Amino acid sequence: MCCLSEGEKDMAEKDVVEKDVGEQDVVEKDVDVVEKDVDVVEKDQPTLSELASVMKQVLDVLQDSTIASKSGKDHRSRFWGVYKRVAEEHDGEFLERYTSDMDIVLVFSGLFSAVSTSFIVAMESNLNPNPSDTTNALLTQLVQIGLGNLTVAGTAAAAPGSTWSPSPTTVWIQMIAYASLSMSLLAAFGAVLGKQWLGYYKSNRYGRGSQEERGKRRQETFDGIITWYFDAVVQSFPVLLQISLLLFGIALGANLWTQQPSIAWVIIATTTFGFLFYSLTVMACLISPACPFQTPISTILRMLRIDKVLLLIFTPASRYIQQLMMSAHGELYCLTCPQVFTIPCQVCCGDCLASSDRDGPDCLKH
Repeated sequence: MCCLSEGEKDMAEKDVVEKDVGEQDVVEKDVDVVEKDVDVVEKDQPTLSELASVMKQVLDVLQDSTIASKSGKDHRSRFWGVYKRVAEEHDGEFLERYTSDMDIVLVFSGLFSAVSTSFIVAMESNLNPNPSDTTNALLTQLVQIGLGNLTVAGTAAAAPGSTWSPSPTTVWIQMIAYASLSMSLLAAFGAVLGKQWLGYYKSNRYGRGSQEERGKRRQETFDGIITWYFDAVVQSFPVLLQISLLLFGIALGANLWTQQPSIAWVIIATTTFGFLFYSLTVMACLISPACPFQTPISTILRMLRIDKVLLLIFTPASRYIQQLMMSAHGELYCLTCPQVFTIPCQVCCGDCLASSDRDGPDCLKH
């Protein structure tokens, strides 16, 4: 091996020292990076309160999910899972039906109240004396004074309105009209309450807790609806509106009858037809539960067991009508069918009767 000079040895030693210094700088930089990462990790590490809130959110999500009911750990969890699905379907239909009914009552009662109010305002003049009557009475007195009939002028009333009073018919018409308006407003008020009740049931039927506790809470709320006849109370609001419409028709017909009977006949006939048609549909619903013309009043009457009374009345009558129809159908068939006729047994060939029955008066020949 060749020997290195002193200068070359110094250069080699300097290179080695520089390399060691560079490696030391790299190590120091790596240490700084690691320290920064440790600081970031320490800063990003959640506290105990944050961990507790996250765990609470996870538990709430698990309680609301259907994973437990699908996994089938036990019969109780499966039962309450199925119960929740069935209850959701029932409550959805229940809330949708009654919410739409309350919306219809609110809209119709608002429009009807406006029409009824204008009608009542138009009839207000019948409750007050006519101002022109006083003017006519004063003019009559002046004419009598001008003619020299002071006695007649003195006996005539100067203010007829002081002795005027509305007729009993006018008072009754006004009472019916105001009753109609009051019932329509009461129906609107009930519809507003009904929407509030439905909103409370929708938001508070489950409450909080486990799936079993929520299911029990919902069943308790639903039992309260049945116990307190919620269905009948809510169904009574459309009935009030229907009664209000009937009273309005009666008041309108009576008012026109006092003024123009020929025009009043149109209102009376329309009101009578509507009342009879509605009554027949209600009776049909009570007699046959499968009748499609179901109305709120038929539901209320069925709750009061009125349908049992109607069945006792109409069942014998319906059987008698069916017998009459069957007999009438048989008579018509015999009159219209040419293949069936009656001949004496002596002319018959004897095939249609036995030998012991040939002495009968008549037999059927086909």
